Amino acid sequence: MCLVELKNSPKPIVSCAMNAKSCLANGDIHTNSPLVKKARENVLEFLLLNHPLDCPICDQGGECDLQDQSLFFGVTKKRFYSFKRVVLDKNIGPIVKTVMTRCIHCTRCVRFAAEIAGVEDIGMFGRGLQSEIGTYVEKIFQSELSGNVIDLCPVGALTSKPYPFVNRNWELKNIASVDFSDGFGTPVQVFLKNNQVIKVLPGYEKATYKTNWISDKTRFSFDGMFSPERIIYSFLNNNQKESFLNLSWQKLFKELFCTLYFQHHLLKHYFQPCNITICLNKNTSIEVLNLLHILAKKHSFFKLRQSESNHLNVDLEENFLLNSSLDEDRLAKSDTCMLLGINPRYEGSKLNLKLKSRYVKGNFKTITIGSLSNLTFSSATLSSNVQVLKSLVEGNNLFCQEFVNSSNPVLISNAEIFKREDAYGVSDMVKSLTKHINSYSQSNGQNQLNILNSSLNDAGFANFNNLKTIKNKDFRNSAGIYFINSSFSTPNIKKLLNLKLLNFFQDYKHKNKLLITQDNSLETKQLAKLKKGFDITNHLHLPNTVFFENSGTYVNTEGTINKVVKIITPLGQAKSDWQIIRKVFSYSKKTLFLSNFLKDNKIAYNSANINQFKNYMGLQHYAVSNLNNLTFQFLKKVTQFHLESAKFKPTQKKLFKSQLRFWLNDFYIDGKDVNSKYSSTMIQCSKLSRLNNTNFKF
Repeated sequence: MCLVELKNSPKPIVSCAMNAKSCLANGDIHTNSPLVKKARENVLEFLLLNHPLDCPICDQGGECDLQDQSLFFGVTKKRFYSFKRVVLDKNIGPIVKTVMTRCIHCTRCVRFAAEIAGVEDIGMFGRGLQSEIGTYVEKIFQSELSGNVIDLCPVGALTSKPYPFVNRNWELKNIASVDFSDGFGTPVQVFLKNNQVIKVLPGYEKATYKTNWISDKTRFSFDGMFSPERIIYSFLNNNQKESFLNLSWQKLFKELFCTLYFQHHLLKHYFQPCNITICLNKNTSIEVLNLLHILAKKHSFFKLRQSESNHLNVDLEENFLLNSSLDEDRLAKSDTCMLLGINPRYEGSKLNLKLKSRYVKGNFKTITIGSLSNLTFSSATLSSNVQVLKSLVEGNNLFCQEFVNSSNPVLISNAEIFKREDAYGVSDMVKSLTKHINSYSQSNGQNQLNILNSSLNDAGFANFNNLKTIKNKDFRNSAGIYFINSSFSTPNIKKLLNLKLLNFFQDYKHKNKLLITQDNSLETKQLAKLKKGFDITNHLHLPNTVFFENSGTYVNTEGTINKVVKIITPLGQAKSDWQIIRKVFSYSKKTLFLSNFLKDNKIAYNSANINQFKNYMGLQHYAVSNLNNLTFQFLKKVTQFHLESAKFKPTQKKLFKSQLRFWLNDFYIDGKDVNSKYSSTMIQCSKLSRLNNTNFKF
């Protein structure tokens, strides 16, 4: 299609393969002459030589490049009347459906698999009329990015397997949203029909002016949100004959606050506080977090806790974000990268693609301390033990020479290292390593440690407030436990449950606890353990909405704010977290709680974050007309307040000689998003990947 006519040339030339300088020196170029038109018709005639007339039943219809080319450049009649070639379809997994008779051998899928996915499973075999695209030996296309070949294929040879014969492209409504499966919040397009999500495609990113590749999880795990296991009605389970009563929202809140009121009065006789522990997940939006914070300030018996342990220093944003050293310009100047206990291929495929594209350009070494995972590009693995990191910091490792001779080295880790008991020690070691690297290597700017967050609002959660982790004493001292968004499936709570069932914790005060779950699905095994272990009699379930039925703000791992709008009407009784907590607010006014009445009326200023504290102290000295992100920059000249860290003697940090955390066992159904484990497509992918990666057949 890129044939053009050059003056004084006997035949048309291929414009994309010709040097512009040589063409312009010769004379005029014609792009729409009779010769060019005839040449393009001939090219299309050859392309359609063996292509079947499948347009009425082809899923690519309406978004097919070949259809468009035929309409604009094709010829009305054909001259070939011999039989068309038939090719057998290949089974390359549960993601991509193949109809290989339609293939025109453009080799886009082959080049994508080799150059971008880094998994050279697909190729072309045979010659001439016998040439075919396939896997040669029968196997599946095992890559976390395999779904992108569906978008790449210009004809209907590779289409979506979970989406055959469903809808035409022009019947669907297209809305922009973000990816919910990892920490990057990549822009995606969501296609809807009849209040249902039909498919998800990559969206346009304004910051980089391009459309990104998306992982299979982003593309196909949305069906887990709307699985048959989803609960869309409220219920009250009081372990009696009339369990699982369906209640209206009004009766639900009345039941909840009547129970709280009576618990409060009864426990006052024993001089025990009636605490309600609210346990949060990291996927909670910033609006809901703030509303819960106000609720906890207004009524002091509500205690906010996070479900996972997190020994994180939230003083500076650089401690928990992917910093500016991972911009493509900065990465281009770098020649060394150290990955610390992280598998970017499965934890952040966008980050892995950045590193791979830098590796392809050459002069780039990757050193890994962690698991022996295949990152689709070559890397040197030192070990998975903290001792190696210690030897690097002390300068007793051979790889220290790599850092001395490198320019702008990049250090990347993930948020999972903050779950270690010695997290402060490890992060201090890494800080001293970056300090030594900056002083000895040939780097222009200051390099910091880049932290990859695994869920959509990890950074927003860290920015908001450093909440305490839920522990056994919270279960022991509270009259009710309020789980928001499936927090009891996290390792920390599973550990607490198992220890309780093994009778490890015995000092218990409260009986007849109240359990409140605010979620769209319940894990029955964990729920049964919870009820048995902590003597829970009343269970109240409040159904909430899923990601696409909700509006909210999230901060991604790069520090960018993503605003998401509600694109589907909620089903059944489901309401958004924001609406439910607002109702809790309004009902709490009707019930008078007299405990800590003086404390409830105070508003506390949160100066837990050192930046906020500096800002606050600065604003005491200097009046500003408005608060914005530049205010603090201007205050530096006039502020009298300084925090000198050098004056204080550093404390001794504990360090365990154990492996660095590597948590992701299964890319498809493991991870921080709770919906993928209910997705039928993800379960199929997981089964096949386990068959390939383990010796046990199941």
